[in-house]
Amino acid sequence: MKWKILNKVSAIFLLILLLAVIADLFVFATVEYGRKGIEFVGCYAYDAMLIGFECQGFSGSSIVASWLNWPLWLVFAPMFAIFSIKAFVVAILVWLPLVAYIISVFKINRHK
Repeated sequence: MKWKILNKVSAIFLLILLLAVIADLFVFATVEYGRKGIEFVGCYAYDAMLIGFECQGFSGSSIVASWLNWPLWLVFAPMFAIFSIKAFVVAILVWLPLVAYIISVFKINRHK
């Protein structure tokens, strides 16, 4: 297996995850917390038992909302993985870049 390629690809995913964390903090800092009316355009944080992000009013809003929720799923998915197959699969998918990066670093350092 090409460990250097896996390392670079997983590092890109981790960078995207870091950008999502920064974007989450930006949304928390600049947009009033809570559900918005139908005329609102943008993303906001809400609390429906668990904190989450929702986007509305522009094309691609569901993709951006999923990206904003990725850091939250790092915590929530493992908590609910024992109750749902879907949460179990999501937990594996959201943690895969981090695990792949750690394994590739160990493999690359071992071969040096």
